[in-house]
Amino acid sequence: MERPNLLLKRWLEQKKVFNKNLLINRKRPTIDAVHDMRVAVKKLRSYLRLKKRLNSDEWKESFSTISALFQSFGTVGDLDMSLALIRKQEHKKLLLFPFFKEDLFAKRSNSRKSAKQDAIKFNENDLDAFENQFNLDLTEKEICEKIIHHAGSKIKKVKELTDHFQKNAHKIRKLLKDVYNWVKIDPKYFDKDFISIRALDQMLKHLGSWQDHFVFRKKITQFIKDSPNDRENSNLKTLGTKLKPVQDEFLEKAKDKWKDVMRGYKT
Repeated sequence: MERPNLLLKRWLEQKKVFNKNLLINRKRPTIDAVHDMRVAVKKLRSYLRLKKRLNSDEWKESFSTISALFQSFGTVGDLDMSLALIRKQEHKKLLLFPFFKEDLFAKRSNSRKSAKQDAIKFNENDLDAFENQFNLDLTEKEICEKIIHHAGSKIKKVKELTDHFQKNAHKIRKLLKDVYNWVKIDPKYFDKDFISIRALDQMLKHLGSWQDHFVFRKKITQFIKDSPNDRENSNLKTLGTKLKPVQDEFLEKAKDKWKDVMRGYKT
């Protein structure tokens, strides 16, 4: 049997991760299984974006059932993260937010039930249809050279967006996630000849923390709007206000790391 190319190899690895966690989530969605399955989908989707650039094959329509499952578990993942952050704040501030936390727990319970049913209905064979599209008539070196070209075009777009970093933070994160997933296909090759993967990884972690706080603060605002007479709302409003500079700090750290990414970037 012919050895799979680099891109197909990574696809098969993430497909295995996806299927493993799909089985867990069909029984009982857990924090780790929800997170790991969603990360696997993000990587699979990123590989498909790269593949389209290599052979022009369309993929979005065929991927729609996986995308729908991803969205379903995304709701669960956001609530998992919000619960983790409110627990952290309770411990740090020595304040309790029982009504807000109860609301998050109730929403997560309903979301888990819905996502579990979506996982049970999902046909895991939907992923099999893509594998033939990864049979590229390219050597590993040629694949890496093309990745440098296409990742470089995304970095060029990021450079344009960084003039208004806060406004474009979501777009920047999405573009750099693709760059990161692509260079991780063969990290030794790219880390030496193209970009600092470590700096890129740290930047994305800061952007991820910024995103988590962005979502968390939206949930605080929505709870206050939906429960205007709740007696803990005053403390929640104060918490949401105090978390804004924390959120902004993660963005500043990401901006600083972008400078490190650019210092290590070889065009």
